[in-house]
Amino acid sequence: MIIMLFIICYVPEDSNAHYLMDKQLAHYFPSWEVYFDSSNCGFRTSQGCLDLLNWYVDLEARFEIRLSRLLGLRYKNHYLGDYNEHISNHYFQPFFQFKENSRLIFSITTHYYKGEDELGIGYFYGKNYLNCLETFFTAEDFDRNFSLQNDPEGPNKVIYKNFKYPFKLKTTVNKNWQTGRLYMNFDIGMRYLLESTDEIVSYREQGFNRQFNLRFWQDVKNFRIGLIDNLKWCEKSFTDTTGTIMDSPFSEIILENIIEPMLALKIGKKWIPTLYLTYNRKTEEDTTFYERNVYAYLLDVEFYPGGNFVWHFGTQRQFYNNNKGRNFKERRINLGLEYRYKNVRFYLVEAMEGDFPTPKYLHNHTYVQLLLKL
Repeated sequence: MIIMLFIICYVPEDSNAHYLMDKQLAHYFPSWEVYFDSSNCGFRTSQGCLDLLNWYVDLEARFEIRLSRLLGLRYKNHYLGDYNEHISNHYFQPFFQFKENSRLIFSITTHYYKGEDELGIGYFYGKNYLNCLETFFTAEDFDRNFSLQNDPEGPNKVIYKNFKYPFKLKTTVNKNWQTGRLYMNFDIGMRYLLESTDEIVSYREQGFNRQFNLRFWQDVKNFRIGLIDNLKWCEKSFTDTTGTIMDSPFSEIILENIIEPMLALKIGKKWIPTLYLTYNRKTEEDTTFYERNVYAYLLDVEFYPGGNFVWHFGTQRQFYNNNKGRNFKERRINLGLEYRYKNVRFYLVEAMEGDFPTPKYLHNHTYVQLLLKL
């Protein structure tokens, strides 16, 4: 149930002393972003080691077919496995193509538990995914009340009340030009209301989730400047009088932002050093106040020897502190190999211990990426 999220560790990712440096390696290169969006059908994944127990997995697939001049079908899949964020969505999206650059889209997202299905209607404007505007109005968990209709009334039957489902407005803007790119995505969630169906309500929950994502870069002669920004805002509160949940009533506000300026310089035809400066701030307000501040940099040097390979040499440094008295510094040395052949791109990077003398193992974390364009 949703309520189980409140009794886990405040910030499980803090168990990984290299988490922000891992996030720097997990996002795709700018050229990969453009390459993926230049096709209606494609697949990409970024995966790596979080710790001894967990993998980071981000996977996206998109396939599109035309059934007639007017009718088409798009399938999308998004899977994300991170510390406290898990997504597993299959989007089936029939669309009506009114004009060359205009379509109306219906979307349904299926889950094994029907109560978590998502339903939406959207509009797409643009000739392709490189330059487009897409907006959806969706209802998450829209099937929850119906799927529980045969369950007996009581504290275990928790449904949405007063039509206050977790409605969301999801909008994506993608704009590419010869020397740059702008990608922007935001989800604005409306406040929802969950209540048990016993005579005297024993469980009540309400809240919302909102997020904003930005990626931008611009080339100026041999220089490239860029920015990544990921902002998340979540509010939740619940009351449980059955005694099964600790610390009831409970409310929390979580705000997290990862911002990453980028600067690159093309030196001749074979060398491109790129510097990423990353800052992560997270606060959580409930019965106590939690705050985390993490600073990190990544220097990645690309070397083009010719042919299908690109070598990557780099180093990372991270400075962590929170208001619970935890402070540490970490350093890594990276060696990566990128392979490009026809419609396939593959990247493998080994992040090695950079603080000397090293501990028992030089190996730290490994990340891989794969992109296929159909």
